[in-house]
Amino acid sequence: MSRLAMIFAGVLLAAGCGRGATAPASPSGAAAATGGEHGASPPAAAAAAPATAQPTPSTAAPDAAADAEHQGAAPEASGDPRIDEIRKKYAEIQADKGLQTSDLRMECSGGEGSAEVRLHQKNGAVSKAVLKDIAAGDAGSTYQFYYDRGRLIFALNDAFPFGEPPKTLLVQRRYYYHQGSPILCTRKSAEGPSDKVGSLLDQAPNEPVDCSFAPKVERLASMAVKGAAGMDELKKQLCPRPPR
Repeated sequence: MSRLAMIFAGVLLAAGCGRGATAPASPSGAAAATGGEHGASPPAAAAAAPATAQPTPSTAAPDAAADAEHQGAAPEASGDPRIDEIRKKYAEIQADKGLQTSDLRMECSGGEGSAEVRLHQKNGAVSKAVLKDIAAGDAGSTYQFYYDRGRLIFALNDAFPFGEPPKTLLVQRRYYYHQGSPILCTRKSAEGPSDKVGSLLDQAPNEPVDCSFAPKVERLASMAVKGAAGMDELKKQLCPRPPR
């Protein structure tokens, strides 16, 4: 299967069924279940634009209470001290103007896509990594990973905009982690005119979903945080395997 088909199929799966069954009613009861840099707001890696001008979904804070723009934080997350701590750490990372950035890029063979990684670090410690997974054509996905002492605590994943005018679809997923395990996963989407769909996504509610995709997100985060040392692993994970 081509790289484009793989990513497009993943986007359709996420848009259609939220990657599985609905998560438990509260994160405290979700022992086994759980939970980016975008153009307009804090994290950046702007998505590669298709043929027509595409909206850039804004980077969302983990909590609507922390950012008035994002009104749809899952109410199930309220009151969980682990989620509160993640939001606090997220805000600290976003506000830190002393982080230095470095960029890496890798190419898949046969023109089957590429990936870009931007690390945000201080004193050799990575606080944030942005991974842009670019498939051949216009498909792809942007991940924003946030770390505390080298361990992933929050990930934001935005699929590249797809669809044709006048309707563009945006899908965003969030993953919250505590001590290496996902504790809450949410998903939201919006569809509308390309010049308005970004704001529609900001206003869309976050809905708890199954966290079956969270382990893969954590694997990507563990490769991205290594920088140059993790690029070979990342290439094996993202690039399609050549036919035998």
